[in-house]
Amino acid sequence: MYADLKMELDSPILTFQQSSNLQGVIMENIQAEYAERLHENRLNPYSQCLVKENGKLVWHIKTLTEEAYENIILPMAKLNELNIKKKQLLAPIKRKNVELYDESNLIKEFYDKKCERYLEVNFLTPTAFKRDGKYMIYPDLQLIYGSLMRKYSELSAELNMIDEDTLTELTEKSEIRRYRLQTVAFPLEKVQITGFVGSICIHMGGTDTLAKYARMLLKFGEFSGIGIKTGIGMGAIKYGRREKDE
Repeated sequence: MYADLKMELDSPILTFQQSSNLQGVIMENIQAEYAERLHENRLNPYSQCLVKENGKLVWHIKTLTEEAYENIILPMAKLNELNIKKKQLLAPIKRKNVELYDESNLIKEFYDKKCERYLEVNFLTPTAFKRDGKYMIYPDLQLIYGSLMRKYSELSAELNMIDEDTLTELTEKSEIRRYRLQTVAFPLEKVQITGFVGSICIHMGGTDTLAKYARMLLKFGEFSGIGIKTGIGMGAIKYGRREKDE
């Protein structure tokens, strides 16, 4: 089960630059034992991001397992304001709601729903990858697909997706036809990581099955995020599609 807790915040000060502090709010409001387990995990069963939606400031906390939903979203949904202690800032929560999504729907859609050949990905918060110890700050398709395959396989109860041959085929049969991107710094406590935001349009070649597979990964990515530091607000995406390459 995937879940998305949306909280509309009343704060003229907060921006995505404070996302790492928002992770601290999560850790302060969940059980200490579970927080410790999260620190030990190789991959987080949640992502979070702070974005503007229709002029409103919205904080999303998204979980990828039922256990994470019970231990993160349920306690966080009880809050009426956020206390960001490091910034001595209180942010009232104006509205909140939780949306649930059955993981099996992704598999059902894979088999039952036709996929268009142009897939659009919007990078809502700074996105980056790490390869051979170096930060990669551009949308390399192999890194995008590889990140999603690893996250899905680690956290999914439905399917193991770690397959180098499939990753190679996805990369070879995909092409970025259009992009509108810029680099943006994402601040942590003592350093800044450069990432990219904006959008890309991917054209899918190959079989219909391969295109559906790419779509499934990207729709999963709306919950998991892409790349590094998704637990502190990086790598948030929104999937879309184009009927044609306009």
